[in-house]
Amino acid sequence: MVVISPDGLILRTIGDAGTWDILFWRSLFMGISLSLALAVSERRNPIALWRGMGRMGWLSALALAGANLCFVAAIAQTHVANVLVILATMPLFGAVLGWLVLREAVRGRTWFAIALALAGIAIIFGGSIGGGTLSGDLTAVGCAFLHAVNLVILRRTKTPIMLPALALSGFIGAAMVLPFAGPLGLTAHDMRWLAFSGLVQMPLALFLFLSGTRYVPAAEVALFSLVETVLGPLWVWLAIGERPGDAALIGGSIVMSAIVANSVLALKGDRRRPAEA
Repeated sequence: MVVISPDGLILRTIGDAGTWDILFWRSLFMGISLSLALAVSERRNPIALWRGMGRMGWLSALALAGANLCFVAAIAQTHVANVLVILATMPLFGAVLGWLVLREAVRGRTWFAIALALAGIAIIFGGSIGGGTLSGDLTAVGCAFLHAVNLVILRRTKTPIMLPALALSGFIGAAMVLPFAGPLGLTAHDMRWLAFSGLVQMPLALFLFLSGTRYVPAAEVALFSLVETVLGPLWVWLAIGERPGDAALIGGSIVMSAIVANSVLALKGDRRRPAEA
């Protein structure tokens, strides 16, 4: 989460490139880097791994490609703080989708956290109306929703498709935006930052995140994800003076309180059950 937290600042730093160009190179670089990592770690041709993912793996790759496109588009249209706060609700979206699709039980405290988070998002939306950033906020909701869709897909399949799907999503995203991009017109400055983001930062953050999720409960992952929610807007504020609006601060505080409370209660429940047993 610390490694990924300057992502919004990096996208803000890329000044001359258009959104489509950023999307193309960021996606392509990420696909290349993760495919190389996949080939080294699995000692197999990534294409063979993609063929073996099945329908759920390809759906996962499509959802991840769409989420990446929505994230960059949202950053281009609204405040970084708005995007990261809305994105932090992804575990709550995942709980609702898991209930609808997989019939997974949702505890009462999680429903309360979802209602509280929706109230916080509504406050953020209220601050964006008339400010020209509402479309970016809605795009950020789309990003959180697509990540939640991917969570449900991963819970539904028993095969390890996460890393192959991530690598494939980069190439899918690049192919989707290529007709709208002019990728050869970027400055050296912008290309350096995009290469750093796609080849180094994103793959490293994803590797650390996926490694960590093997050893910590889902509720703890949700808590750690708030590190990016706090640090991301802070870097942008310190570096380029983009201060979150009052509505974002109030709504964001409500959203984060809901996630923290739900996660802490979940962790207490997880620890109590083994002791009772």
